[in-house]
Amino acid sequence: MGTDGREWTGAVTERLRCCICGEDTTGADDYVLLRITAAPTEAKQFLGVHASHLNEVLAEGFAVDIHHS
Repeated sequence: MGTDGREWTGAVTERLRCCICGEDTTGADDYVLLRITAAPTEAKQFLGVHASHLNEVLAEGFAVDIHHS
């Protein structure tokens, strides 16, 4: 369970380090988990990232917004 009381039920059982800055993402409000696939295979890779860092490297017109429910 996360520090904010929400439970993570995804394919990755713990938060990953930010793939851009390399820092720990524990407690980060803007944590994003990316799943990359390689069609036509079943291969997949998971990456953790701070949304603010991801937004810095996305192409113009793309952005990640975090919405807490």
